[in-house]
Amino acid sequence: MKILGVFGPGPNASSCLLVNGKLISLIEEERLNRIKTSPNGLPILSAKKCLEIGNIKINDIDYIAWGWDCVRYQKVLEKQNSSLKKNSRNYLFNNHFMKLYNPKLIEEQFRVAFSDEIKNKIPKIVFLSHHECHAASAIFCTEFKEANILTIDGSGEDICTVIYEFKNKKIKVLKKFKLPNTLGGFFATFTEFLGFIPNIDEGKLMGLAAYGRYSDKIQHKLNKILKLDLKNNEYKINNSMRYSGKHSYGSKFTDQFVQVFGKKRFNYVSPLEKNFANLAHNVQKRLEDTVLMLVKYAYSKNKISNFCLAGGVGMNCKMNGEILKSKFVKNLFVQPAASDNGISLGAALLLNYKKNKIKRIKLNNLYYGPKYSNKTVKSILIKKKIKFTKPKNLEKLLAKMIFDKKIIARFDDRMEFGARSLGNRSILANPFFKDIREYINVKVKNRENWRPFCPSVLDEDFNKIFLGNYKPKFMTVAINIKDKFKKILPSCVHEDNTVRVQVVDKKSNPKYWKLLKEFKKLTGYGIVINTSFNVQGEPIVCKPEDALRTFYSSGIDALSIGGYLIKK
Repeated sequence: MKILGVFGPGPNASSCLLVNGKLISLIEEERLNRIKTSPNGLPILSAKKCLEIGNIKINDIDYIAWGWDCVRYQKVLEKQNSSLKKNSRNYLFNNHFMKLYNPKLIEEQFRVAFSDEIKNKIPKIVFLSHHECHAASAIFCTEFKEANILTIDGSGEDICTVIYEFKNKKIKVLKKFKLPNTLGGFFATFTEFLGFIPNIDEGKLMGLAAYGRYSDKIQHKLNKILKLDLKNNEYKINNSMRYSGKHSYGSKFTDQFVQVFGKKRFNYVSPLEKNFANLAHNVQKRLEDTVLMLVKYAYSKNKISNFCLAGGVGMNCKMNGEILKSKFVKNLFVQPAASDNGISLGAALLLNYKKNKIKRIKLNNLYYGPKYSNKTVKSILIKKKIKFTKPKNLEKLLAKMIFDKKIIARFDDRMEFGARSLGNRSILANPFFKDIREYINVKVKNRENWRPFCPSVLDEDFNKIFLGNYKPKFMTVAINIKDKFKKILPSCVHEDNTVRVQVVDKKSNPKYWKLLKEFKKLTGYGIVINTSFNVQGEPIVCKPEDALRTFYSSGIDALSIGGYLIKK
């Protein structure tokens, strides 16, 4: 069975190809159209590229699995509109989404996009529940025989949070929260209030939280927007603070919100006063407390200590670290593409589950994107008249350059999927230098100088440097570092002494593993800074041309592209 999984319109539109339960390709639309998160378009380019990688035509596809129940969503919006004033802000907002997620219009747009290949009509589109797709993207990438699954996001149709139980090969709902009770929306509201871009910059709020301090006063204010009922395991969002009311100062919060929390930060380059950091800290704490309450509730229902996490809120690695510490959690799997970019994978897996019962995939790596041969790369370099060399031992040379404080970009093999670069589309640096973090932030990434960086570490060195036995392969969980390494590795340890690390083994990425091994020969530890190969506001590079443009427009010292090396 050949299933094309898709999610869109965005943000985070993507496509996936699943053949007989085997994952063939997985690509985000933004990587191809070069528009960050690809907020409104259908995943046409990614769908075509997935099929191209699999050498499959659209006519060969049995089903298109769509990760949003567009049919049900029309009814949800119509019901909401019946209680709104015509021509009001929210009424017009709903109408916009009714057109955007119109199932007939989506089918027609897809048919037109593939008109040069389709003989009669496109394969049958199956519209699936958004949160069920999130759940499938997590549980069917594990070997858990039973687990609790938390799916938490802004909203999927009208649902925001679901606790599922997976047992006896069946997925059952234990508890769900509908709009307006959105934890993703709660976090996005404060993302905008703190001067960042909502639905994109939530990671900045999380990072800023480490610079703040706990405050009973702020927690009391937060009760006015997100109230917890620990006795009954409930939470409630005050809609008049986010959605229902006048919006004079922002799109995600009302004037009533401003009366409680004061004047917003103007934008991301405005001064970061201490009160903003304190607010971020307490917002992060409130999110963690809410989700930990849900974890406790799930465990109380079935005593299952395996947990899966998906949905955009699952990208909060600091929160994930707190979940991992919970006494109710023995094993944790966080879908590495927990945001809506992972929905295309979830849709394909969910439909495969419905058609063929349970069938899992082993997610040992995320390298499912396009690959460009050395021959292709060389022809591009020659055409652009770029000077390059082809070192005999490239990984050894790169390790020496990183050791010498050079900033290296690495472009090799298949592109990784998700928000984190995992070595194949990465910028690498030496974590032993204290000043290198600010240099990369300002001179390379063109972003705020306080933003943290994450490392890649050899599997064999993980326990020497970090606490605990949980080894994150996809940078999904913030874990603690041993005290002595806070000073040894200053540029990859965040203000709260946590690190979002990628553990690298030889099987998952042999060439990147070799680079880390060579670096270990020079320093005693196989660990380097690994940040995404892009600059602020742009998607991670995909094609060789993207890599060259980013290299020459930033402070990167050298580019390893395929088997070739380019120096400035």
